[in-house]
Amino acid sequence: MALGAAVASAAPHARAADDDILLEIHYKPVHDAQIAIWIEDAEGNFVTDVFVTQATGRLGIGNRPGRWDFLSSWRFPYGPRTGVLPVWAHARGQTYPKLVFHDDDAADQESLGWHENTSSPEPYFCRPLTASENGTISTDTMTCPSPATFQSDKGRFAAGETSVYPPRNDLTTFEDGHDSADVPMLSVLNDLDAVTGATPMGDQPDMVTAVIPATLAELGPLTVKLEINLEHDENSDWDFDREKDHYVDPRLENYGVEYFGQPSVVYQVQLDATQAAFVGTDAYAGYGERDGSSGVINPPDASISGSGGSGADRLQLYTLNGETFRFGVYSHGPDSGGGGGGGGGGGGTGGEPPPDTGWGSCTIQPLPRPEAVELEAIDFDTVRVHFTIPELADANDLSNVVLYYRQGQMELTDDNAGSAVQQVPRFEDCSGDVARGEPAWCDVTELFGNYDYQIGISYEDECGNKSGVASDLIRTPAQEFAQVEGFCFVATAAWGAPWTERVQALRWFRDLYLRPNAMGMAFVAFYYANSPPLARAIAEYPLARAIVRVLLQPLTDIARLATAMPPAAD
Repeated sequence: MALGAAVASAAPHARAADDDILLEIHYKPVHDAQIAIWIEDAEGNFVTDVFVTQATGRLGIGNRPGRWDFLSSWRFPYGPRTGVLPVWAHARGQTYPKLVFHDDDAADQESLGWHENTSSPEPYFCRPLTASENGTISTDTMTCPSPATFQSDKGRFAAGETSVYPPRNDLTTFEDGHDSADVPMLSVLNDLDAVTGATPMGDQPDMVTAVIPATLAELGPLTVKLEINLEHDENSDWDFDREKDHYVDPRLENYGVEYFGQPSVVYQVQLDATQAAFVGTDAYAGYGERDGSSGVINPPDASISGSGGSGADRLQLYTLNGETFRFGVYSHGPDSGGGGGGGGGGGGTGGEPPPDTGWGSCTIQPLPRPEAVELEAIDFDTVRVHFTIPELADANDLSNVVLYYRQGQMELTDDNAGSAVQQVPRFEDCSGDVARGEPAWCDVTELFGNYDYQIGISYEDECGNKSGVASDLIRTPAQEFAQVEGFCFVATAAWGAPWTERVQALRWFRDLYLRPNAMGMAFVAFYYANSPPLARAIAEYPLARAIVRVLLQPLTDIARLATAMPPAAD
């Protein structure tokens, strides 16, 4: 067996051999962290991935167009986070084509905007934030501002250049004339479907599982590693300035939030997987390179914080089954990972673990899909998923439900769920504790208004068994004040992006004062028919764009005053 395929998750479709071994990997992360977990052999060689959070593994934040030091924001699709999880990324020994802007205008390669001619509909990311909006964004948990006015340049491959991070894997539709011919290849190149999952909820214990072959465990001690990163995690030794340390787009200088901070931190434990035992640690092994230039682990030093959820405290100290640790692994011992077998061993004998350990035993088994799945639109950005978990004999306790969403009408199935964004809600944020055989509901959030979505649900038990996905289609309600067209022609060409304040003011002025009357509608129709050629002409010339900004500024000043409040919805 090749080492790269040596570990299988405890999923229903991954049949485990009778002598395979189940590992439980335990940790308690802070909110909004990016995490990777992997296994190395006794010689320190990479064996396999166990888990990576979806921003890195599915949405490609480590490999996307633009400068690595862009002052942007996490939910903006430009600016690769090359230092997000560098130890893991380099350890894998895998490279991918590096993405750069598809926009071939040299003047726009370092800009947050000005990419309209190479942009297409954006299913997940959204415009950058202004300084006044800073604090409203968090990894994997926000509803985008004004998503309907934002499209993105998905990039193209840079000839001869590579990245250790995969590209995004969530694109299912492509736009001729705007997307590069490379874009349909992004999901083909991304090889992390099986191990990518939602960012943990944070501030509560979390667990992932892995099933390893006994033949691998018998080769010698295995090392399980976890790398964790948190944006804007500064301290006195890793202190950065918005303007001085990040790259500020001089043409859109009000946009973007700083994200530099302390580098990624690595934890590791070594274990003999052939023994039913727990090994944990409360000390971190070191930290990665801030810019991601290598996979070196720098030894621990006083520059890394150790409290307040910062630095090494991104994994928090907690106690489970009498063990106090930040990162720990429990091996169930021989014969614990076999299909349908009964779980852990005591002292490697294959029997029940000693009664005072608290770890119990696990049954690896297929789980039936959720039943009675119905979707209910609660708001433009929220859909309630009603469901029932089927009853099952000899069942392990339920761990969580996993919600999936993906734009478009293509059916969401087990085979293509890797392209869907995942959320793992707390049971207390759903209808309450979820019990088998009882109707329940949980909410999918972070959606865009007036879009078709395939939304699905699966669930997991405490032994890492996962059900298949049950899904359905729904269209979200329209968002108040959102505009349907993504290009405001001359104004957008002049200010570089349709989401800037002055362009938005012109839209609101149009809807409030022009569209309600016949003369105004005639002007709007004339403008839409005749302005695109002018917009294309000035977009290529910085001087022309500057002149148009000067000419339009008085009009946009009037529009901003007249639309101090957004127009009322119809």
